[in-house]
Amino acid sequence: MRLSLILLFLQLWGHVEVSFSENVCSRLPNVPHSYVSENTKKVEYHEGDVIHFTCETGYISGPTIRYICTNTGWESIRRGKCTLKPCELPEDVPNGYYEIIHGEELVFGTAIKYFCNSGYTMGDRDGSRTCQLDGWSSTVPVCETAEGCEKPPNLSNGEPKESSRLEYSHNERVEYICQDYYRMEGGPYKTCVNGQWTGEMRCLRIPCAVGVMDPNLQVTGLPQGNEAIKTGDTLHFRCADQYKLEGSEVIECLETGYWNASFPSCSDHCKVTRISDSVRMTSHIQGNELKKGQKLTFTCLRRNHFMQGNKTVECLANGQWSDPFPTCGDPVGCEKPPLLSDGDTKTSTKRQYSHGESVEYICQNYYIMEGTPYKTCKNGKWTGQMRCLKPCTVNREDMRKHNIQFRYVSDDKLYSQHNDVIEFRCTRGRPVGSSGMRQKCIEGVMHLPTCQ
Repeated sequence: MRLSLILLFLQLWGHVEVSFSENVCSRLPNVPHSYVSENTKKVEYHEGDVIHFTCETGYISGPTIRYICTNTGWESIRRGKCTLKPCELPEDVPNGYYEIIHGEELVFGTAIKYFCNSGYTMGDRDGSRTCQLDGWSSTVPVCETAEGCEKPPNLSNGEPKESSRLEYSHNERVEYICQDYYRMEGGPYKTCVNGQWTGEMRCLRIPCAVGVMDPNLQVTGLPQGNEAIKTGDTLHFRCADQYKLEGSEVIECLETGYWNASFPSCSDHCKVTRISDSVRMTSHIQGNELKKGQKLTFTCLRRNHFMQGNKTVECLANGQWSDPFPTCGDPVGCEKPPLLSDGDTKTSTKRQYSHGESVEYICQNYYIMEGTPYKTCKNGKWTGQMRCLKPCTVNREDMRKHNIQFRYVSDDKLYSQHNDVIEFRCTRGRPVGSSGMRQKCIEGVMHLPTCQ
């Protein structure tokens, strides 16, 4: 039994080897853009079989590409490749030219387009041609002298931006604008194309716009859906409870596209409560409620008292005051004095200062102080204004570039203070430009003259 199985296995193995030897040409050669011709195509190929390759449509190979099946596989008899079929050079067109619009070389599938020179047209022709199997598609277009146009057409509720002429050349264009209160849809140009004006636009009336409204404002009269507001339409307003209408109760859309009045708003009343016994109100009001924009002014009852807070407060739209009501009492001190740019206090500072105390400031070297050197603590605030004005620097490298030097030895210094005047003279040449030879230092800036 075992001997029979071994013999059967050897017999099957022999068939496999025979099958491999017979199928060495089962895999066809790779020739891009081609296929095996029908007259040489087979289900199986054996040693000695020859195949021919045919190029796909639009491709050529010259001599026929042929391969032969050998005991080691396919071998080429005539090697080759399929390339795109070329077209002849396209014909030139008088008064025009062509460009490749698809592809890179003049081969099968490439598209070109003809264009006419300025002043010429090919009418309704598209001017496109494609390289096909039998050459270029269609015929060569003709560029004929283009016709001009008469005056541009009228535009309802609009007009040309500039005065129009009686005649226009081919490809000239005219810009249109709409009248006031109209907007343009399309355009804004019409172009003369071989005697005809092309380009579509129209002028539409601008409707009255509805902007963002007060959240407490209630309105009636708005159109439904996407319907636009028309001339003569009106809107009616009222405010929610406890709010007062500020502005017009009814507004109307004018033919200009604007409303005859601004949109109203709703405001709450401000209540006058909890006024300090140390102050006296100088404003004359009726009742204890004020409207938006009304103000209250206060003063201290005692002359030797100082006011803490703003002496004037305003009623806002939300029913709140712009600031807390002020109070009066003894003056308060101040914290550390503020810093001074390019300067410092003359002595070391404290954390707390009494009302009426002063601090002296000084500027850095070569800086000039403008204003008083003192700041004074007045009821919690530092008063007094000053600033340190920068000096000017004039170096020899800058003067060398401008071909100048100091006229006087006394001016030969690195820093010049604000308002100092320096006079220069040319090292060579003559003065040019608008800057004179005598210049003043102004807050760190001095314009140097130039000699050439």
